[in-house]
Amino acid sequence: MNDYKSRMKQEYLELTTRISKLRRMIVLAKADKLEFKLSCKDELLEEQLEAMEKCALVQKIKALHFDRVLYS
Repeated sequence: MNDYKSRMKQEYLELTTRISKLRRMIVLAKADKLEFKLSCKDELLEEQLEAMEKCALVQKIKALHFDRVLYS
């Protein structure tokens, strides 16, 4: 059971790290400060960010529920 909790936590931490990096890239792209040219529209990256944030929220809710089940 601890293995599962560790994987859930690691997955959440990796996802939130990716969210931060994507958010930063979007901000830099809008400010025209990226060192490279995007191969897609900003809107697509914003949609990706929104989906990733929803996924992180689901993972957080799942972890809270999982802990409640463990300790009840």
